[in-house]
Amino acid sequence: MTKERLSVQQGQILLDGTSLRCRVRYLTPTSATIQTWDAPVLPLAFSLRVPNAGLNARCQVLWRDERRLGVTFI
Repeated sequence: MTKERLSVQQGQILLDGTSLRCRVRYLTPTSATIQTWDAPVLPLAFSLRVPNAGLNARCQVLWRDERRLGVTFI
């Protein structure tokens, strides 16, 4: 993975066997900004998969607003 990717990528938020589609922005080796309509109701930790980047990681929410989440990989 490069230091930072500014292009939008399709991703999946994985929760208890459920998969929610999302868009991943500003992907770095340690964090990401995720866009989803479910941002206000998502838990503080979940798994994120971004197939095009080869990413499958556990995340912790650092901040959120109505449509976006800032996460760090744990």
